[in-house]
Amino acid sequence: MRTRKIFIRFAQQGDVQRLLADGIIAGPQPKRETWPQRIMKWLAEQQAGRRAILVAEDATGLLGMVQLVFSFPPGYTDPEAANGMDVAMMEGLRTKAGSPPEVGNQLVTEVQRIATKRNVRTLTFLLPMNANRALNQAKSWGFEEFRIMPEPDKMLAFFRKSLD
Repeated sequence: MRTRKIFIRFAQQGDVQRLLADGIIAGPQPKRETWPQRIMKWLAEQQAGRRAILVAEDATGLLGMVQLVFSFPPGYTDPEAANGMDVAMMEGLRTKAGSPPEVGNQLVTEVQRIATKRNVRTLTFLLPMNANRALNQAKSWGFEEFRIMPEPDKMLAFFRKSLD
């Protein structure tokens, strides 16, 4: 059996529709905007240097996506999660149903490489507390829980990992 060659690269404007068509971004529309509008905002933040959006693809199409947030958009602050200097947040890790299991691992490895190059010393990650499989995966990557945040409809757990 041949191994699929998976490429990790920065997202581009041409990926907006592909992220939807290839099933990477799925589910209900975000509040007050469409998925394409939300993705365009992310790309604008990437252009401004506040975030990096990575996509994984092979010959079949897009397989996954993850974002690395260096600083939140104006109006949002949480220096424990991302401070624009030495703390950044991994966000929106998504893989296409049926993707090879190594896709998520490769995206996380690349996020850590980019974060280290940008002198990030602490990488954070946020997950719903009822997502047991994702919580266990984050722990297997070396993340440790450091804060709980109640939301109206769920509890969220913040994780962090030192990159030193």
